[in-house]
Amino acid sequence: MIAVSRPAAPPAVQMAQAALLAVMLSIWAAAVVVTFFVGQRLHALPLIAATVFPVVLYASKNPRLFMLFGAVGTAFIGLSINFERRVHVGGAPSFSIELVDLFLIPLVVFMIRDRARGLAKGFQLSPVSLWWAGLIVLGVGNLILGPFRLFAGYEVFRMLKCWLLFLVIVNECVREKHFQHAVVALAAGVALNLLIAAAQYAVKGSLGLQALGEASADAVLGANLGVYLQGDVYRVSGLVGHPNLFGAYLAMLLPIFAALVFTDYPARLKLAFVALTIAGMTGLVLTLSRTGWSAYAAAMLCLVLFLYLHPALRNRWTRRKGLMVVGLALVALAASGPVIRRLTASDSGALDFRYELLGVAWNMIKAKPILGVGLNSFSYHIEYAPYGVAKMVELFGPVWPVVHNTFFLVWAEQGSIGLLLFLGLNLHLLWIAWRNTRFGLSSRITMLNVALFGAVVALLVDGFGSFYLRVPGPARVFWVIAGLIVASHYWNVRNLAARSAPIPPGPAGAIPRNGPPYSTAPQEPTCRS
Repeated sequence: MIAVSRPAAPPAVQMAQAALLAVMLSIWAAAVVVTFFVGQRLHALPLIAATVFPVVLYASKNPRLFMLFGAVGTAFIGLSINFERRVHVGGAPSFSIELVDLFLIPLVVFMIRDRARGLAKGFQLSPVSLWWAGLIVLGVGNLILGPFRLFAGYEVFRMLKCWLLFLVIVNECVREKHFQHAVVALAAGVALNLLIAAAQYAVKGSLGLQALGEASADAVLGANLGVYLQGDVYRVSGLVGHPNLFGAYLAMLLPIFAALVFTDYPARLKLAFVALTIAGMTGLVLTLSRTGWSAYAAAMLCLVLFLYLHPALRNRWTRRKGLMVVGLALVALAASGPVIRRLTASDSGALDFRYELLGVAWNMIKAKPILGVGLNSFSYHIEYAPYGVAKMVELFGPVWPVVHNTFFLVWAEQGSIGLLLFLGLNLHLLWIAWRNTRFGLSSRITMLNVALFGAVVALLVDGFGSFYLRVPGPARVFWVIAGLIVASHYWNVRNLAARSAPIPPGPAGAIPRNGPPYSTAPQEPTCRS
C-alpha cells in the first residue's frame, strides 16, 4: 500500500488557524482570571481544572496511569454535582456525580476496550464482592418496599459506585508500579489534607472550601463547642468533613507510609514517607478525636506485631524497627498533654448523647431484628426515640443525628442479616491481607498488606464511635484500601504461578527471566511484574 500524504494548508490558512486558537485561549484565560478575582473563587475551580486537566493529561504520557492516580488521589474529595439533594447524615444525601467519576469512567472504558480486543482476559469480581452485593440487595428491597425509598435509593446508588471503584482498583493494579502509584496518590491526598488542616488551624476557622469536602460552619462550631468543660478549642478537619472523620482517615492511612519504610523503595521516597507520617501524627493530635487516636493506636499495634512476630519479618530491619518504636514513644510523650486533657477533662455530654443514641438503635433492632428499619433511614424513625418531632427539632434543628456506631447503624437499618454481611466483608478483607503477607514475593507488596491489615482494623475500631463508612467521600478511601488488598492477592497468585512454572530450555548458564523458583524465605523481588 502506498501512503498518500495530505497536502499542507496554505500559509494564510495556517496563520488564520493559529490566530483563532490564540484568540480562543485568550478568551478562556480571561474568563478564568475574571471569575477568580471578581466572582466567587470557588466558582473558578471548574474553569481552572478544565484548563489544567488536559495539560497534565498530555504531559503524563500515560493517560491510563494518570487516571488511576487521579481516581485514588481524589477519592476523598467531596466535590460533586447533586440531584434531589436532602440535608441528611448517616448515608448518602443525594444522587451524585463526584470528581472521582471523571477518572473512573475512562478506566472502565479502557478495561472494556482491552477485553474487546483480546488484550486482557476475564474480569476479576472477587468473592469479596458477594458480601457487599448482599448489602446492596437488602438496600434494593428497601428501595422497592420501604417507606423511605428515596433515601434508600441514595445509598444504593452510592454503594454501587463504591463497588465500581473497588472493581476498578482490583482490575487495574496488576503490576507493582500500579501499587506504587496508588500509594503515592494516597500520600498526595494526605499531604493536601494536612496543608488544609494547617491553614485551618492558623486562622482558627473555615477556609470556605465546603464544596470540596471541608466541614460546614455549623459542623465546625458543633465539633469545637463542648469539647472541654471550659476553655476554647479548635479542631482541624481538612477536606474530610469533620474532625472525627479526619482522625479516622489519618489513622487508616498513616500506618501505610510507616510500613513502606521497611521496603526496597528508594531512600528519598522513604524519607518523604517518614516526613508525611510525622506531619500526619501532628494533624491527628489536632483533630482531638479520641476514636481517631484509638484507631491509629490499633493500626500501629498491628504493624509492630507483624514486624516483630511474623516469621518472614521478625529477623529483619532490627535497627529500623528500634528507631520506629523510639520515634513513636517520643511522639506519644510530646502529645501526652493534649491527649491526657482530652481523655480526662472532656465534657461528658458527648458520650452521654452517644449512649442515648445506642439505646435508640437497640430499640430499632429489637423491633425489627432480621431486616431492620430500612437503609439510610435511621434519623427518620422518630418513634424509637424517647422524644417527639418537636423536641428533635428543638434539640437538633432540621438535621437529625444517627447513632455514632457503624455496627449498630448497619444492624438497625439492615437487620442481623446486614450486620453479618458487613462483618463478613471486613473479616474477609483481613484474611486476604494476612495471607498476602505470607507469599514473600515482594517486600513492597508484603509491607503494603501489613499496613492494609492495620487500616481495616483501624476502621473497625473507629466504627465503635463513628459512622465513617457511611460518609460518601471518606468511605471511598476504604474501598481503595479494599481494592488494593484484593489486587495484591491476584498479583501474588499470578507471580507465584510464574515463578513456579518450569524453566524453558535455553543457553547454558542463562539466568531465568523471572528469577529463581519461589521460596518461602524473605527475598526482594527479582522482577517488577
